[in-house]
Amino acid sequence: MICAEPSSRPLLELENLSLDFEGGAKPAVRDFSLRLAAGEIVGLVGESGSGKSVSALYLLGLQPPSATVRS
Repeated sequence: MICAEPSSRPLLELENLSLDFEGGAKPAVRDFSLRLAAGEIVGLVGESGSGKSVSALYLLGLQPPSATVRS
């Protein structure tokens, strides 16, 4: 299998995402940044409760209505 060399232009770019629940009382994600070029593969790794799923839901546009997002 031949993979194309990653482009210098990002396919996805996210800078300094912060996401809270309940008006800031429950921080879920703080200053998360991600840059992904075409052809790249990325895995999110971290402890339980570190914000991996919430970040992925945000990227898919599926964050809960109770979420307050800043980026």
